[in-house]
Amino acid sequence: MIRFLGKTSIDFQGKRHVWMTFSGIVILVGLVSLILHGGPNYSIDFKGGLKIELRVNEPEGKPAVTEDLVRGTLNKINLGNSEVKMTRSAQGENIIVQIKEEGRFKPPEAIIRNSLETNVESKDWRVIPEHRLTPSVFEATQGLSFIAVETMIPSKDLLTALKTASVDNPKILEGETLDGDAVILLTGEGRDSASKLLRALATDFPGYEINVRSIDRVGPKIGGELRRDAIFAVLVALLLIVIYLWWRFELLFGIAAVIALFHDVLITLGIFSILNLEISLTVIGAFLTLVGYSLNDTIVVFDRIRENIKKYKDANYGKVINRSINDNLSRTIVTSLTTLIVVLVLFFSGGEVLHSFAVALLVGIIVGTYSSIYIASPILVEWAERTGKVAGSKKKKS
Repeated sequence: MIRFLGKTSIDFQGKRHVWMTFSGIVILVGLVSLILHGGPNYSIDFKGGLKIELRVNEPEGKPAVTEDLVRGTLNKINLGNSEVKMTRSAQGENIIVQIKEEGRFKPPEAIIRNSLETNVESKDWRVIPEHRLTPSVFEATQGLSFIAVETMIPSKDLLTALKTASVDNPKILEGETLDGDAVILLTGEGRDSASKLLRALATDFPGYEINVRSIDRVGPKIGGELRRDAIFAVLVALLLIVIYLWWRFELLFGIAAVIALFHDVLITLGIFSILNLEISLTVIGAFLTLVGYSLNDTIVVFDRIRENIKKYKDANYGKVINRSINDNLSRTIVTSLTTLIVVLVLFFSGGEVLHSFAVALLVGIIVGTYSSIYIASPILVEWAERTGKVAGSKKKKS
Protein backbone atom coordinates (compact mmCIF):
# COMPACT_ATOMS: atom_id res chain seq x y z
CA MET A 1 0.00 0.00 0.00
CA ILE A 2 1.30 3.47 -0.91
CA ARG A 3 1.78 5.60 2.21
CA PHE A 4 0.96 9.29 1.97
CA LEU A 5 3.62 10.31 4.50
CA GLY A 6 5.95 7.34 4.35
CA LYS A 7 7.08 5.80 7.62
CA THR A 8 6.83 8.23 10.55
CA SER A 9 8.00 8.03 14.17
CA ILE A 10 6.45 11.09 15.82
CA ASP A 11 6.42 11.12 19.64
CA PHE A 12 2.76 12.02 20.13
CA GLN A 13 2.60 10.91 23.77
CA GLY A 14 5.63 12.96 24.81
CA LYS A 15 3.66 16.17 24.13
CA ARG A 16 0.26 14.90 25.28
CA HIS A 17 0.05 17.20 28.31
CA VAL A 18 0.66 20.25 26.12
CA TRP A 19 -2.09 19.29 23.70
CA MET A 20 -4.53 18.26 26.42
CA THR A 21 -3.96 21.63 28.11
CA PHE A 22 -4.53 23.37 24.78
CA SER A 23 -7.83 21.48 24.37
CA GLY A 24 -8.87 22.46 27.87
CA ILE A 25 -8.24 26.14 27.12
CA VAL A 26 -10.23 25.99 23.86
CA ILE A 27 -13.14 24.27 25.63
CA LEU A 28 -13.02 26.85 28.45
CA VAL A 29 -13.15 29.74 25.97
CA GLY A 30 -16.14 28.10 24.27
CA LEU A 31 -17.94 27.58 27.59
CA VAL A 32 -17.35 31.22 28.57
CA SER A 33 -18.81 32.29 25.22
CA LEU A 34 -21.86 30.06 25.80
CA ILE A 35 -22.39 31.59 29.26
CA LEU A 36 -22.05 35.15 27.93
CA HIS A 37 -24.55 34.38 25.12
CA GLY A 38 -27.00 32.75 27.53
CA GLY A 39 -26.55 29.29 26.00
CA PRO A 40 -26.51 28.01 22.40
CA ASN A 41 -28.11 30.10 19.68
CA TYR A 42 -31.02 27.78 18.96
CA SER A 43 -32.98 28.18 15.73
CA ILE A 44 -36.76 28.23 15.55
CA ASP A 45 -36.60 24.42 15.34
CA PHE A 46 -35.92 24.43 19.08
CA LYS A 47 -37.21 27.80 20.33
CA GLY A 48 -40.37 28.00 18.30
CA GLY A 49 -41.26 30.70 15.84
CA LEU A 50 -42.02 31.42 12.23
CA LYS A 51 -39.94 30.85 9.10
CA ILE A 52 -41.03 32.50 5.85
CA GLU A 53 -39.29 31.81 2.55
CA LEU A 54 -40.02 34.24 -0.29
CA ARG A 55 -38.90 34.81 -3.84
CA VAL A 56 -38.88 38.40 -5.10
CA ASN A 57 -38.48 39.54 -8.70
CA GLU A 58 -37.91 43.24 -9.23
CA PRO A 59 -39.52 44.91 -12.26
CA GLU A 60 -37.30 46.35 -14.95
CA GLY A 61 -35.75 49.64 -13.91
CA LYS A 62 -36.38 49.05 -10.18
CA PRO A 63 -33.55 48.51 -7.66
CA ALA A 64 -32.89 45.03 -6.32
CA VAL A 65 -34.29 44.10 -2.92
CA THR A 66 -31.46 44.06 -0.37
CA GLU A 67 -31.16 42.66 3.13
CA ASP A 68 -31.08 46.17 4.61
CA LEU A 69 -34.32 47.10 2.82
CA VAL A 70 -36.05 43.98 4.14
CA ARG A 71 -34.80 44.74 7.65
CA GLY A 72 -36.22 48.25 7.30
CA THR A 73 -39.62 46.76 6.50
CA LEU A 74 -39.38 44.42 9.49
CA ASN A 75 -38.55 47.34 11.79
CA LYS A 76 -41.72 49.15 10.69
CA ILE A 77 -43.90 46.24 11.89
CA ASN A 78 -41.97 45.72 15.14
CA LEU A 79 -40.18 42.58 13.92
CA GLY A 80 -36.71 44.11 13.81
CA ASN A 81 -35.16 41.27 15.85
CA SER A 82 -35.93 38.78 13.08
CA GLU A 83 -33.15 37.11 11.14
CA VAL A 84 -32.89 37.68 7.38
CA LYS A 85 -30.96 35.52 4.92
CA MET A 86 -30.79 36.27 1.22
CA THR A 87 -29.47 34.39 -1.78
CA ARG A 88 -29.76 35.24 -5.44
CA SER A 89 -30.70 32.79 -8.18
CA ALA A 90 -31.68 33.05 -11.83
CA GLN A 91 -35.32 33.15 -10.72
CA GLY A 92 -34.83 36.17 -8.42
CA GLU A 93 -33.95 37.06 -4.84
CA ASN A 94 -34.59 34.30 -2.30
CA ILE A 95 -35.42 35.72 1.12
CA ILE A 96 -35.65 33.69 4.33
CA VAL A 97 -37.06 35.50 7.37
CA GLN A 98 -36.97 33.77 10.76
CA ILE A 99 -38.99 35.19 13.64
CA LYS A 100 -37.90 33.48 16.84
CA GLU A 101 -40.11 32.82 19.84
CA GLU A 102 -43.09 34.28 18.10
CA GLY A 103 -45.34 34.34 21.12
CA ARG A 104 -47.52 36.84 19.25
CA PHE A 105 -48.62 34.15 16.82
CA LYS A 106 -51.97 32.59 17.53
CA PRO A 107 -54.27 30.55 15.32
CA PRO A 108 -57.03 32.69 13.76
CA GLU A 109 -59.62 31.09 16.07
CA ALA A 110 -57.62 32.21 19.11
CA ILE A 111 -57.31 35.74 17.70
CA ILE A 112 -61.09 35.94 17.18
CA ARG A 113 -61.71 34.74 20.71
CA ASN A 114 -59.13 37.14 22.12
CA SER A 115 -60.84 40.02 20.29
CA LEU A 116 -64.04 39.30 22.22
CA GLU A 117 -62.27 39.01 25.55
CA THR A 118 -60.43 42.28 24.97
CA ASN A 119 -62.98 44.48 23.19
CA VAL A 120 -66.40 43.42 24.49
CA GLU A 121 -67.31 44.77 27.91
CA SER A 122 -70.07 42.23 28.50
CA LYS A 123 -68.97 38.72 29.41
CA ASP A 124 -72.39 37.33 28.52
CA TRP A 125 -71.13 34.89 25.91
CA ARG A 126 -69.65 31.42 25.76
CA VAL A 127 -67.88 29.43 23.08
CA ILE A 128 -69.62 26.32 21.72
CA PRO A 129 -67.37 23.34 20.81
CA GLU A 130 -67.32 22.45 17.11
CA HIS A 131 -68.56 18.90 17.67
CA ARG A 132 -71.89 20.33 18.83
CA LEU A 133 -72.49 22.24 15.59
CA THR A 134 -74.53 21.12 12.59
CA PRO A 135 -72.85 20.37 9.22
CA SER A 136 -74.57 23.45 7.77
CA VAL A 137 -72.35 25.65 9.96
CA PHE A 138 -69.20 24.38 8.25
CA GLU A 139 -70.80 24.88 4.84
CA ALA A 140 -71.73 28.46 5.74
CA THR A 141 -68.22 29.38 6.88
CA GLN A 142 -66.72 27.92 3.66
CA GLY A 143 -63.51 26.77 5.32
CA LEU A 144 -62.85 30.09 7.11
CA SER A 145 -61.56 30.12 10.66
CA PHE A 146 -64.41 30.74 13.09
CA ILE A 147 -65.72 30.34 16.61
CA ALA A 148 -69.35 29.74 17.55
CA VAL A 149 -70.77 31.56 20.56
CA GLU A 150 -74.05 31.71 22.42
CA THR A 151 -74.72 35.33 23.35
CA MET A 152 -77.31 38.09 23.49
CA ILE A 153 -74.75 40.75 22.56
CA PRO A 154 -75.86 42.65 19.41
CA SER A 155 -74.12 41.53 16.20
CA LYS A 156 -72.91 45.06 15.46
CA ASP A 157 -71.01 45.14 18.77
CA LEU A 158 -69.41 41.79 17.97
CA LEU A 159 -68.40 43.01 14.51
CA THR A 160 -66.89 46.16 16.00
CA ALA A 161 -64.87 44.01 18.40
CA LEU A 162 -63.48 41.97 15.51
CA LYS A 163 -62.56 45.05 13.50
CA THR A 164 -60.83 46.63 16.49
CA ALA A 165 -58.64 43.54 16.93
CA SER A 166 -56.20 42.02 14.43
CA VAL A 167 -58.88 40.23 12.41
CA ASP A 168 -59.16 40.72 8.65
CA ASN A 169 -62.41 40.34 6.68
CA PRO A 170 -64.58 39.81 9.78
CA LYS A 171 -68.11 38.46 9.27
CA ILE A 172 -71.04 37.61 11.53
CA LEU A 173 -73.09 34.57 10.49
CA GLU A 174 -75.88 32.59 12.09
CA GLY A 175 -75.91 28.87 12.82
CA GLU A 176 -77.25 26.30 15.20
CA THR A 177 -76.17 23.41 17.36
CA LEU A 178 -77.24 19.79 17.00
CA ASP A 179 -79.67 20.50 19.84
CA GLY A 180 -81.32 23.26 17.80
CA ASP A 181 -79.91 26.19 19.80
CA ALA A 182 -79.04 29.34 17.87
CA VAL A 183 -75.41 30.41 17.76
CA ILE A 184 -73.47 33.33 16.34
CA LEU A 185 -70.55 32.48 14.06
CA LEU A 186 -67.64 34.90 14.11
CA THR A 187 -65.30 34.39 11.14
CA GLY A 188 -62.20 36.14 9.88
CA GLU A 189 -58.52 35.82 9.10
CA GLY A 190 -56.01 36.21 11.90
CA ARG A 191 -53.37 38.83 11.22
CA ASP A 192 -50.20 37.01 12.33
CA SER A 193 -46.62 38.00 11.61
CA ALA A 194 -46.61 36.24 8.24
CA SER A 195 -49.54 38.23 6.88
CA LYS A 196 -48.19 41.43 8.46
CA LEU A 197 -44.85 40.92 6.72
CA LEU A 198 -46.40 40.15 3.33
CA ARG A 199 -48.61 43.26 3.52
CA ALA A 200 -45.65 45.41 4.56
CA LEU A 201 -43.47 44.10 1.71
CA ALA A 202 -46.27 44.69 -0.81
CA THR A 203 -46.55 48.27 0.48
CA ASP A 204 -42.81 48.99 0.52
CA PHE A 205 -42.11 47.30 -2.83
CA PRO A 206 -45.04 48.16 -5.14
CA GLY A 207 -44.85 46.45 -8.51
CA TYR A 208 -42.45 43.77 -7.30
CA GLU A 209 -43.45 40.14 -7.77
CA ILE A 210 -43.44 38.56 -4.30
CA ASN A 211 -44.09 34.81 -4.14
CA VAL A 212 -44.38 32.81 -0.92
CA ARG A 213 -42.39 29.59 -1.26
CA SER A 214 -43.06 28.24 2.24
CA ILE A 215 -44.28 29.24 5.70
CA ASP A 216 -43.24 27.01 8.60
CA ARG A 217 -44.37 27.49 12.18
CA VAL A 218 -43.00 25.74 15.26
CA GLY A 219 -44.70 26.33 18.60
CA PRO A 220 -42.52 26.95 21.69
CA LYS A 221 -43.76 23.69 23.25
CA ILE A 222 -42.87 21.65 20.17
CA GLY A 223 -39.51 23.42 19.95
CA GLY A 224 -38.75 22.53 23.56
CA GLU A 225 -39.66 18.90 22.92
CA LEU A 226 -37.39 18.80 19.87
CA ARG A 227 -34.54 20.25 21.93
CA ARG A 228 -34.98 17.59 24.62
CA ASP A 229 -35.25 14.83 22.01
CA ALA A 230 -32.05 16.01 20.29
CA ILE A 231 -30.08 16.03 23.56
CA PHE A 232 -31.52 12.62 24.45
CA ALA A 233 -30.51 11.23 21.05
CA VAL A 234 -26.90 12.38 21.51
CA LEU A 235 -26.69 10.94 25.06
CA VAL A 236 -28.17 7.59 23.97
CA ALA A 237 -25.70 7.45 21.08
CA LEU A 238 -22.79 8.03 23.48
CA LEU A 239 -24.06 5.36 25.88
CA LEU A 240 -24.39 2.79 23.08
CA ILE A 241 -20.86 3.65 21.94
CA VAL A 242 -19.48 2.90 25.43
CA ILE A 243 -21.36 -0.41 25.54
CA TYR A 244 -20.15 -1.45 22.09
CA LEU A 245 -16.50 -0.56 22.77
CA TRP A 246 -16.69 -2.27 26.17
CA TRP A 247 -17.77 -5.44 24.39
CA ARG A 248 -15.43 -5.03 21.40
CA PHE A 249 -12.35 -3.89 23.34
CA GLU A 250 -12.44 -2.95 27.04
CA LEU A 251 -14.41 -0.52 29.18
CA LEU A 252 -11.52 1.98 29.31
CA PHE A 253 -11.45 2.14 25.51
CA GLY A 254 -15.15 3.03 25.53
CA ILE A 255 -14.69 5.70 28.22
CA ALA A 256 -11.70 7.20 26.37
CA ALA A 257 -13.65 7.31 23.10
CA VAL A 258 -16.66 9.01 24.70
CA ILE A 259 -14.43 11.58 26.45
CA ALA A 260 -12.90 12.36 23.05
CA LEU A 261 -16.40 12.69 21.55
CA PHE A 262 -17.49 15.07 24.32
CA HIS A 263 -14.29 17.01 23.60
CA ASP A 264 -15.21 17.24 19.89
CA VAL A 265 -18.81 18.29 20.51
CA LEU A 266 -17.88 20.88 23.17
CA ILE A 267 -15.26 22.51 20.93
CA THR A 268 -17.63 22.58 17.95
CA LEU A 269 -20.43 23.97 20.13
CA GLY A 270 -18.05 26.61 21.52
CA ILE A 271 -17.00 27.69 18.02
CA PHE A 272 -20.67 27.96 17.05
CA SER A 273 -21.22 30.19 20.08
CA ILE A 274 -18.18 32.38 19.32
CA LEU A 275 -19.33 32.80 15.69
CA ASN A 276 -22.96 33.20 16.85
CA LEU A 277 -24.15 30.48 14.47
CA GLU A 278 -27.55 28.84 14.89
CA ILE A 279 -28.10 25.34 16.22
CA SER A 280 -30.83 23.82 14.04
CA LEU A 281 -32.05 20.28 13.43
CA THR A 282 -29.70 20.16 10.44
CA VAL A 283 -26.76 21.09 12.68
CA ILE A 284 -27.75 18.40 15.19
CA GLY A 285 -27.56 15.98 12.27
CA ALA A 286 -24.07 17.30 11.54
CA PHE A 287 -23.10 16.82 15.21
CA LEU A 288 -24.21 13.18 15.10
CA THR A 289 -22.32 12.75 11.83
CA LEU A 290 -19.10 14.12 13.31
CA VAL A 291 -19.57 11.83 16.33
CA GLY A 292 -19.61 8.88 13.95
CA TYR A 293 -16.67 10.21 11.94
CA SER A 294 -14.52 10.90 15.00
CA LEU A 295 -15.40 7.52 16.48
CA ASN A 296 -14.36 5.76 13.28
CA ASP A 297 -10.88 7.31 13.48
CA THR A 298 -10.57 6.45 17.16
CA ILE A 299 -11.63 2.81 16.71
CA VAL A 300 -9.09 2.31 13.91
CA VAL A 301 -6.32 3.60 16.19
CA PHE A 302 -7.57 1.50 19.13
CA ASP A 303 -7.65 -1.61 16.98
CA ARG A 304 -4.03 -1.05 15.96
CA ILE A 305 -3.09 -0.42 19.61
CA ARG A 306 -4.59 -3.75 20.61
CA GLU A 307 -2.72 -5.56 17.84
CA ASN A 308 0.60 -3.93 18.72
CA ILE A 309 0.23 -4.67 22.44
CA LYS A 310 0.10 -8.38 21.58
CA LYS A 311 2.92 -8.00 19.07
CA TYR A 312 5.27 -5.97 21.32
CA LYS A 313 4.46 -7.43 24.74
CA ASP A 314 7.58 -6.16 26.47
CA ALA A 315 7.68 -2.68 24.91
CA ASN A 316 6.85 0.55 26.76
CA TYR A 317 3.09 1.18 26.61
CA GLY A 318 3.46 4.80 25.49
CA LYS A 319 5.81 3.75 22.69
CA VAL A 320 3.37 1.05 21.56
CA ILE A 321 0.62 3.66 21.30
CA ASN A 322 2.94 6.03 19.43
CA ARG A 323 3.79 3.26 16.99
CA SER A 324 0.09 2.48 16.52
CA ILE A 325 -0.77 6.10 15.75
CA ASN A 326 2.18 6.43 13.36
CA ASP A 327 1.13 3.23 11.59
CA ASN A 328 -2.30 4.76 10.88
CA LEU A 329 -1.23 8.38 10.42
CA SER A 330 -1.06 8.30 6.62
CA ARG A 331 -4.50 6.70 6.38
CA THR A 332 -5.96 9.16 8.91
CA ILE A 333 -4.68 12.22 7.03
CA VAL A 334 -5.77 10.95 3.61
CA THR A 335 -9.27 10.14 4.91
CA SER A 336 -9.62 13.53 6.61
CA LEU A 337 -8.32 15.49 3.60
CA THR A 338 -10.64 13.78 1.11
CA THR A 339 -13.62 14.36 3.41
CA LEU A 340 -12.58 17.97 3.98
CA ILE A 341 -12.53 18.63 0.24
CA VAL A 342 -16.17 17.55 -0.06
CA VAL A 343 -17.20 19.62 2.98
CA LEU A 344 -15.35 22.69 1.66
CA VAL A 345 -17.27 22.41 -1.62
CA LEU A 346 -20.47 22.21 0.43
CA PHE A 347 -19.39 25.22 2.50
CA PHE A 348 -18.67 27.48 -0.49
CA SER A 349 -21.45 26.35 -2.82
CA GLY A 350 -24.19 25.09 -0.50
CA GLY A 351 -25.66 28.53 0.16
CA GLU A 352 -27.00 29.99 3.40
CA VAL A 353 -29.26 27.02 4.09
CA LEU A 354 -26.34 24.57 4.40
CA HIS A 355 -23.76 27.02 5.77
CA SER A 356 -24.08 26.06 9.46
CA PHE A 357 -24.24 22.37 8.58
CA ALA A 358 -21.00 22.65 6.59
CA VAL A 359 -19.28 24.62 9.39
CA ALA A 360 -20.18 21.92 11.92
CA LEU A 361 -18.76 19.20 9.68
CA LEU A 362 -15.67 21.27 8.84
CA VAL A 363 -14.80 21.91 12.48
CA GLY A 364 -15.83 18.40 13.51
CA ILE A 365 -13.57 16.64 11.01
CA ILE A 366 -10.52 18.67 12.05
CA VAL A 367 -11.21 18.34 15.78
CA GLY A 368 -12.17 14.65 15.45
CA THR A 369 -8.90 13.79 13.71
CA TYR A 370 -6.97 15.73 16.35
CA SER A 371 -8.81 14.11 19.30
CA SER A 372 -8.24 10.54 18.10
CA ILE A 373 -4.49 11.24 18.34
CA TYR A 374 -4.13 13.70 21.22
CA ILE A 375 -7.13 12.97 23.47
CA ALA A 376 -8.41 9.38 23.19
CA SER A 377 -5.03 7.62 23.02
CA PRO A 378 -3.30 9.70 25.75
CA ILE A 379 -6.11 8.75 28.17
CA LEU A 380 -4.95 5.13 27.84
CA VAL A 381 -1.35 6.15 28.60
CA GLU A 382 -2.39 8.28 31.60
CA TRP A 383 -4.43 5.37 32.98
CA ALA A 384 -1.52 2.94 32.57
CA GLU A 385 0.95 5.34 34.27
CA ARG A 386 -1.37 6.07 37.20
CA THR A 387 -2.71 2.55 37.83
CA GLY A 388 -0.14 0.26 36.27
CA LYS A 389 -2.93 -1.44 34.30
CA VAL A 390 -2.49 -1.69 30.55
CA ALA A 391 -5.71 -1.36 28.55
CA GLY A 392 -5.94 -3.62 25.53
CA SER A 393 -4.01 -6.55 26.93
CA LYS A 394 -7.11 -8.65 27.64
CA LYS A 395 -8.37 -11.04 25.00
CA LYS A 396 -11.59 -10.02 23.37
CA LYS A 397 -13.71 -11.52 20.61
CA SER A 398 -12.71 -10.28 17.19
